[in-house]
Amino acid sequence: MARIGIVFGLVLFGLTIAALSATTQKSYTQFLPMMFGIPLLFFGVVALNPHRRGDSVFAALILALVGMVIATVRTIVLAVSWVRGGDINSLSFQLVASMSVVCCVFVVIAGLWRRRRKAEEERVEDARRRSAALLRNPLAVNPPVADPVIPAHIDPENPYQTPAILNESSSTPPTDDPAK
Repeated sequence: MARIGIVFGLVLFGLTIAALSATTQKSYTQFLPMMFGIPLLFFGVVALNPHRRGDSVFAALILALVGMVIATVRTIVLAVSWVRGGDINSLSFQLVASMSVVCCVFVVIAGLWRRRRKAEEERVEDARRRSAALLRNPLAVNPPVADPVIPAHIDPENPYQTPAILNESSSTPPTDDPAK
């Protein structure tokens, strides 16, 4: 998404350069794409950093949305002026209309990217939560199996139920010495 932001910033910047080189008649409307293209380019460069990508794409999305609204309003104002018989700069009209389209395309692409990224983050977080739950409760993965070892009889002299190492015939514990 960072490269897409850079490309769209350069496209908006290029629209302004093309409009400025096409005519000697200048208007402030010709500079609108550049005013939005340079910050969009900047947000694209910032989005190259993976830690800043989400915030930068969101800021670029908001900037492109504002640019789309401003360009659409300016296009409507110029169209109404033209319909009423006023004299308008046709190059400015075309430039602002194309800026509106470029910003609209960027808003759609960035919105889809953010939605897809959020869904992926939710899938990863859900998998992380499930694996953490399995680590906390290992019986959820491996249910208890009936113990095949038959428990020894309860011996009052052996309260901890450790295996009896004494022979029933002798009352002394075995030793390591084979002579005894």
